[in-house]
Amino acid sequence: MNPPPTGPAACAAVVWLALTLLASAPARAQACSKAITMGTGHWEPYAYYDAQRRFVGIDADMTRAIFKEAGCTLVELPSMPAPRNLTLFEKGEIDLMTGASITPARRKLAWFSLPYRDETVGIFGLADNAAHYQAIHSFDDFLGGTLALLSPRAGWYGAAYDQHLAGLRNSGRLSQFVDYAHGISMLAAGRAELILGDAAGIEHAAARQGIKVQPLPFWLVESQVHLMFNRATVRQADVRRIDAAIVRLQKRGVFEQIRHAYGGS
Repeated sequence: MNPPPTGPAACAAVVWLALTLLASAPARAQACSKAITMGTGHWEPYAYYDAQRRFVGIDADMTRAIFKEAGCTLVELPSMPAPRNLTLFEKGEIDLMTGASITPARRKLAWFSLPYRDETVGIFGLADNAAHYQAIHSFDDFLGGTLALLSPRAGWYGAAYDQHLAGLRNSGRLSQFVDYAHGISMLAAGRAELILGDAAGIEHAAARQGIKVQPLPFWLVESQVHLMFNRATVRQADVRRIDAAIVRLQKRGVFEQIRHAYGGS
């Protein structure tokens, strides 16, 4: 069996397929109680603006499919950095954030949908420098060493990382980046020996730049992610409608088709 195609043409094809499947589905319940605003930005391969300034990506396409299936209106806001989007979400000026992990702090201000895709977080190094980190078999091994680390400025990357984030900063062993393309460039330039983050995001950015990376033999997080809705601005009944749409799309294989279009397994 041939591998699934990738690239812009494949993305367009899978969006067409998803919309065809949605159009053929029977009419659903009434729309959500309001148009829901979504923060956008650049976070390949999940959400980014392509060369034609179209907002694309795994999360972008999956979220559109979910809202189409639910019969709800999605308003995509202009692109902003992830920390700015999160700040506006916390202030109630954005209704929805994608690709969210559930944390106790977030539960205080957000509703979460059912999970719609998997997430794996790990630490990578340049493949050519594997000898420098071959003795690191756990996060504790890393903490006990001296190697420097790159990590994203925003997001949740597991309890162990969160617990030691301040200490890594204070020790001078941590530098942070805005997006994975920037992070991989920093890794290649020798700003640090290792980079932490979403495995698919790191591998995608490295492949785009022709840089070979290798994961350390452990994961910090293996979980699922959700759509995150602001409790103050979105009704829980709307989230339940979104959940029902997620279940239907999962059963029809729409999410799998979208992931394959971006080179996912």
